Amino acid sequence: MKISRRQFLQGSVLATSAATAPWMVHGESVERPMQYRALGRTGLKVSEIGFGGYAIKDASVIEYALEKGINYFDTANCYPAASETSLGIGLKGRRDRVILVTKWCPHHDGKAPTKANFIAQLDESLKRLQTDYVDILLNHQMGPSDGESRGTDFSRLNNPELWEAWENVKKAGKARFMGVSGHEGNLMEIMNHVVDSGKFDVVLCRYSFLNYPTETDLIKKCAEKNVGFVAMKTLAGAKGANVEAFHKNFASYKQAALKWVLSNPHVSNLIISISNKNQVDEYAAASGAVLTRRDTELLAEYRRLFSNEVCRFASDCEPACPNNVRIADILRSSMYFHDYREEKHGITEYASIPAASRAQHCLGCPAPCEQICPHHLPVKKLLLDAHADLTV
Repeated sequence: MKISRRQFLQGSVLATSAATAPWMVHGESVERPMQYRALGRTGLKVSEIGFGGYAIKDASVIEYALEKGINYFDTANCYPAASETSLGIGLKGRRDRVILVTKWCPHHDGKAPTKANFIAQLDESLKRLQTDYVDILLNHQMGPSDGESRGTDFSRLNNPELWEAWENVKKAGKARFMGVSGHEGNLMEIMNHVVDSGKFDVVLCRYSFLNYPTETDLIKKCAEKNVGFVAMKTLAGAKGANVEAFHKNFASYKQAALKWVLSNPHVSNLIISISNKNQVDEYAAASGAVLTRRDTELLAEYRRLFSNEVCRFASDCEPACPNNVRIADILRSSMYFHDYREEKHGITEYASIPAASRAQHCLGCPAPCEQICPHHLPVKKLLLDAHADLTV
């Protein structure tokens, strides 16, 4: 059955009423026990579905996720303060049952990446999380340090202050393992550098069925070097985020996308943003489930409808821009605003981009970026729409 983009977004082809759970199959509730995988050389066993804590405000949802077998909880110092605070409340008295992850990122607060600032930021996170240690500490968004550089820039990863801070917090027992997160345009170069360095235990990296062609090689390398690979941004733009179910016998697009990621045996687990109990049920049901023909047909339908609207953030087109517009960063901000329904986050991310690199410079431009975009996106229109919506 073919449907239109408008039908997909409006949900006019739902095979069930809004009251029917999207994890229902043939009218029967599906509830499988959570499956667990090894997280690289850490020795930790992590739930296939991880709890992305960016949007969490209700501590009872965290308790509910634990009941459903989720033991991997991801947050960050630079997320809304409610994220770490809610996790601290929800995990109180249960700390020994979970693997807790936070990120340090002084550059998000406009602070210098010094040893003192790294340590102070982690201490602030630990206070909100109501714990004296995290299992994994991720260096967040390890892209170009000045926000303007083209190509590969490893200055954040090679910062001696970072390594001095790490040795300090590790010796103090405040963090057990170290990793890197990123979704910059030069992601493959950065993550290959990370894995090849041998210094990091875990990588958090975007991965979906609309992924980089070379990303499966990176994931295989992680497995070979015993580095844990955690997937994020698994919904490939989440263009159907407002659709709770799709056709094909109540199949859930979100479940299909998660099952696709987990079908790669070298993936340690994935994290997905969770803010309510219904999401816990829907996403947890993907663990241990087989990727079916219905799922692949559903993903193919999504690809047909949205492939030329979803930016892969690979920055392939940016070298052609005469105005040095930060195309990938702008379209990621737009994704948060329009598709993830995280309007404030999208606006904040866009505001953090230097004015000289924002999308107003696309006015009057002949858009040479579109000529080399391998996915044939209407880049100029997407950028100008983003600028109009994200400018406060």
